[in-house]
Amino acid sequence: MKCKKGIIFALDGAIAISVVLIMLINTTYYFTTTSQESLSQSQVIKRGYDVIALFEEAGRFDYALRSIDTDANFVDNADDYATDGAQLIASHYLPNGYNMSIELYDAVKTECFSSCHIPNGPDKYTGPITQEELINGGDVYVQVNATLVSDTSGNPSLSVIFNPNFYPMTAICDEGETCIYTTKIPIPDFPIGQSSTQIRVNTDNNDEFDVHWIRILDDPAYMLSSERTIPRGQFIGSGERWYAAFGSNGHFEGMHKVRFKVWIEGDSIE
Repeated sequence: MKCKKGIIFALDGAIAISVVLIMLINTTYYFTTTSQESLSQSQVIKRGYDVIALFEEAGRFDYALRSIDTDANFVDNADDYATDGAQLIASHYLPNGYNMSIELYDAVKTECFSSCHIPNGPDKYTGPITQEELINGGDVYVQVNATLVSDTSGNPSLSVIFNPNFYPMTAICDEGETCIYTTKIPIPDFPIGQSSTQIRVNTDNNDEFDVHWIRILDDPAYMLSSERTIPRGQFIGSGERWYAAFGSNGHFEGMHKVRFKVWIEGDSIE
């Protein structure tokens, strides 16, 4: 009788130990799988930073700033990534099954269409330039792209006229050069949306300029984006960095923020 009881207790102990071992194995497998998945996703995000560094080093962001005006041609679906239109397709540099969008800040240009030549006569300013509909507004800096046609003063300079104050800009161009000028101080209380009061560009001295475009800094209205619809439940992560931009003449143009988002291609997960 005692022997039978001993066998029963031994079986109970063996069953209990087996249950504990199964639980430990399942728990270990779960945490190992989760850790591997997390590590894999971290590696993909790191690859996203590598892609941004590659595009910067190759001058592709500088190309986009000089040559691309709208989101429609910021990134197209061309298969040949050596063509101009496909300069910023990131999926070629990611593992299969992953995709990535890019946002390039302070990149959109508002073209000057009316009276864009500033003479050295009495009317030393452009026609009104209507800016994009701002999303944030507030205190903003303005950039102007212009060619110094004639330097007669020896100290060529530009200013922005807004409501109806004058805001001086940096002076960097030599005669015959096309450069980007930036206001030295922010324009305060710039309204959200499309203002009825428009920007003009003028020169304080007897110099001639051709104004090509303006942009307002640090507002999403002037951001280029390759944003696509990210499938629900497939988003992995994002990152951002700053890069120094230079014009075609080698002049420092400014610092631009680049943001990216990475996701897994496929159907949305409900």
